Amino acid sequence: MAIELGKHKIRFNSICPGLFKSEITEGLMQKDWLHNVALRTIPLRDHGTSDPALTSVIRYLIHDSSEYVTGNMFIVDAGATLPGVPIFSSL
Repeated sequence: MAIELGKHKIRFNSICPGLFKSEITEGLMQKDWLHNVALRTIPLRDHGTSDPALTSVIRYLIHDSSEYVTGNMFIVDAGATLPGVPIFSSL
């Protein structure tokens, strides 16, 4: 999409969020097992909140300072998808 839309000066990026604390995930976040999994598999050892984690990325992408940024995936997941991080099923 970035290649096709670039000639029209349209930037195309995506945000790939991990699991965040929110009203939707409130019940899940209270589970002890999820906290234990986060401690063992997520490099930053916690689940963030959408503000400021996601909103900061969005603010950057809509700001003029990102006018040269296109075709990127911004992964916001506390490092959970880094290569070498153990997956839950291997614990």
